[in-house]
Amino acid sequence: MIKRLRYILILSVMAKFLVDTATQIFNPFLVIIGSGLGISVVAMGRLVALRSLMGVAAPLLGSLADRIGYRLVMRIALVLTGSGMILGALSGNYIVFGVSMAIGGIGAIGFTPNLHAYLSSRLPYAKRAMGLGIVEYSWALAGIVGLFAAGMLIDAFTWKTPFYILGGGLILMALFFGLLPCEKAETEQTAERVIKGKSKQERRSLYRQILLFLDLGANAKSAWADILVSGLVMFAMMNVIIIHGGWLEAEYGTGPATLGLISLIFGISDLSASMTVSLFVDRIGKRRSVIIGVLIMLFGFISFPFLNRGLIPAVISIVIPRIGFEFAIVSNFSLLSEQVPENRGKILGLGTTFAFVGTSLAGLTGPAAFLKHGVWGLSPVSLAATTVALLLLAFLIRERSVQG
Repeated sequence: MIKRLRYILILSVMAKFLVDTATQIFNPFLVIIGSGLGISVVAMGRLVALRSLMGVAAPLLGSLADRIGYRLVMRIALVLTGSGMILGALSGNYIVFGVSMAIGGIGAIGFTPNLHAYLSSRLPYAKRAMGLGIVEYSWALAGIVGLFAAGMLIDAFTWKTPFYILGGGLILMALFFGLLPCEKAETEQTAERVIKGKSKQERRSLYRQILLFLDLGANAKSAWADILVSGLVMFAMMNVIIIHGGWLEAEYGTGPATLGLISLIFGISDLSASMTVSLFVDRIGKRRSVIIGVLIMLFGFISFPFLNRGLIPAVISIVIPRIGFEFAIVSNFSLLSEQVPENRGKILGLGTTFAFVGTSLAGLTGPAAFLKHGVWGLSPVSLAATTVALLLLAFLIRERSVQG
């Protein structure tokens, strides 16, 4: 059993590494990709927002995965993400690239929450932060290896090169995921659930179906607050990250290779935070750990504009809140996974939806705020969102007591 779980975790990290690299690649290279397409940084920000806006489909895909199995939905999602990257590289105009971003966005939001749900169904709650924390090493590795390599490839060839490599790797990984064990509980009951549920759903009005879908039961207040926290912390961090490449290039003359090196530094900070989650959060407590991460973000956003005095302190000013963000968001995966265990896929999907909505808003606010006010335009917005997240954690969110 331990051997099989180790195999599942290794394959999960490999697949998520590709998905995360495909997601993060727009942050440091936003201006470069936009230049290659002949569009402005603001227009590129809108396309990233469009990609993230596809997150609204996450709860629907999560609910579907609760019924037909997480593995199948994950494989489809990997193919969509890979296809979006390849189409993006082949595109030559704004509209086609926008379509590729939408396809890739649907794939990304269909993969990550269902991977978390798949793993949560196999990991006891007492060890869940450890397992999910290990899988989230992929986000850090995307910066350490993925974006660093992408920067080297763009510098040596063209911005399209990493898109082709990532697209092919993602589609290949969908084949490997077919080797994962499927969920017994789901596969044994899927046919019965679908048959019984269909006749009932046909009799319900659309409004009634929506209300039932959004009903999270007795723990709804805590669950919805936790879902909102996912969106707030993502928005707060992405408001800065979405434009950091353009900011550092404009003020300090960084090129693709340097931005790739900076992404490596960010990746190391992410990895340290994810490792800390996997080692300590199960002992500290999930909710308490999210609060600690959010407090670090608050401190980072307060000091953020004051450190913009050179390239090194500017990079440090991003690293501080980023460490807090990674610690908070990874800790929150475990906290969120047990808010409504019987609808885990839907809940994690809703968390992803709000996170992607946060990213979408950041794609609109970050570039515009920087162009108008510089670095000083970014800090207050991120600080306000983080403060609201802290208040929700303090007063509305509770951690369920679970044995095992």
